[in-house]
Amino acid sequence: MHTALGRCGLVMAVLAAGVSLGCKPSEPRTEAEKLARGREIIERMSAKLASLQTFAVTSSETRDEFNKAGQVKHLTLQRELTIRRPDRLYTKVSGDRSTEVWYDGVGITLVLHNDKIFGQGRAPETLDRTLDAIYERYGIRTPMADYLYSSPAKALLTDKTTGGWVARETLDGKLVDHLAFKDKGVSWEVWIPAEGDPLPQKASAELAEDPRLRKVEITFTNWNLAPQI
Repeated sequence: MHTALGRCGLVMAVLAAGVSLGCKPSEPRTEAEKLARGREIIERMSAKLASLQTFAVTSSETRDEFNKAGQVKHLTLQRELTIRRPDRLYTKVSGDRSTEVWYDGVGITLVLHNDKIFGQGRAPETLDRTLDAIYERYGIRTPMADYLYSSPAKALLTDKTTGGWVARETLDGKLVDHLAFKDKGVSWEVWIPAEGDPLPQKASAELAEDPRLRKVEITFTNWNLAPQI
């Protein structure tokens, strides 16, 4: 009798384990499943960033840029960034470039410390429109800006975006989802924590058609979701 009960308990345990394992999300296998999973994770990250009225973050960046002679120059930068939606931004860049930028909903103030250049200009009334204007007016592409829009998913994804989920990986001791996408003229990747706040931990982009910026890699650290401004 004890043996029968023991066998029954073993069978129940195996069945329970099977049910439990069956409840875990399976890894996407087809290209369509990988794209859908990747978009889902990007939307989750976007919703989190969009919910933040203020935030600050530090990043380390490596960039490959073309200089005036057409040669590729490798730069290493450190960036401190503070945002208050919908119309405030401050960023300070150090390393191979020393720059500060202020945006106040009326205009932009730019200081290039190495070149001793100071400039101001009118800007649209929201950060979203100002980020668009910087690219449209001056052709300056800043991959970091994609994560600053009120809806980063709209900035990052289009109907023609391909790629998606790559794998679960460990990055700096955290379990992350590694995503890789392609769109016209750009291939980009992002690593987003699989647990906790889905704030990007690392991102990279290769821009085949950009006349100035060829490649950038960004490592995000010190996310502060309630900075004192």
